[in-house]
This record gives sequence, structure tokens and C-alpha cells, in this order.
Amino acid sequence: MNNKLAIFGAGGHSKVILDIAISVGYKDIDFFDDNLKIMNVKGNLNDLIISSDQYKNFFVAIGDNYKRKEIYSKLNKTKIEGISLIHPSSNISNNVFVENGVCIMAGVSINSNTKICKGTIINTNSSVDHDCMISEYSHICPGVNIAGSVNIGELVFVGIGSNVINNINISKDTMIRAGTTVTKSL
Repeated sequence: MNNKLAIFGAGGHSKVILDIAISVGYKDIDFFDDNLKIMNVKGNLNDLIISSDQYKNFFVAIGDNYKRKEIYSKLNKTKIEGISLIHPSSNISNNVFVENGVCIMAGVSINSNTKICKGTIINTNSSVDHDCMISEYSHICPGVNIAGSVNIGELVFVGIGSNVINNINISKDTMIRAGTTVTKSL
């Protein structure tokens, strides 16, 4: 059976993605990136699309929310199946719903009745409490703490070390700077 994984993106974020992919059992992994000067890159996005029948799964390892959404949309039209990668050291409640293309990194805690939508990054040592919604292609940076009943819109960036109090709504396309404490809806 073909168990090959194609990772699009070969920058810093992809190093962590590779580590997670190996820790969950992938052994045959190829990297693709539009910057062909990066070492060990097999080809660009068009090369991956053309050779997609050689892979069982793909993952988009791009930190930029808008670029990640664009690449994911193109690859989702191929026969190759996108996956989520969840680090084994994360602590996720049994009734959390995780859509496709999500990365959950080491040390993350996600509590009951939370939904993590497609293409989202929940970065190292972040916590998401109960009854939250993290919408598509958002990025929750390292060390972020999100209290209960928070709704985060599509393409939101929550900077490193930020805190979001409970019952807050954060609108689509919002950028929250590092170290911010969010006390009202944005």
C-alpha cells in the first residue's frame, strides 16, 4: 500500500511538521516548494500536482494563513488526500472535532466540545478551552491561551503568548499582536 506523504513547504515550519509526521508513523516523505533552491526539495507545486498519484497524503507546511489556504485549495482538487498531523504529546479531549489539514503541535491542550477547522495551526504549548470554534486557516501561535466559549474567525492570526478571555468573538482576518490580552470581541 502507498503510504507516501508529500509536504508542500520546506521552510522553518516544515521542520516541525516533518518531526510530527515521523512521530505518527510516516517513513516515506517528500518535500515540495516553489523555491527549488532549498535542499532536498523534489519539485514545485505544479510538480506535486502532476505526480499526485504517487502519494497517499499531503500536508501544507506554510505558516502564512493566506498562502496555506491557496495551496490547500489547489491540492484538494487532486486525488491525493490531505491529512491533519497531531503531535503525540498533545492533550485533546475525546469530543474535540478536528477537520482536515490541521496541525496540532507538541504540548497543546484542547478541551471539550471544541472544533478546529481545516487548515488551522495550533502551535506549540497553546491551550484552547471548552466550547471554542477555531475557523479555517487560522494560526494560534506558541504559548497562546484561549478561554472557554471563544469563536475565532477564518484567517485569524493570534500572536505568540497572547491570552483570550472567555466568551469572545474574533472576526475574520484579524491579527492579534504577540503578548496581547484580548478582553473584548474584535
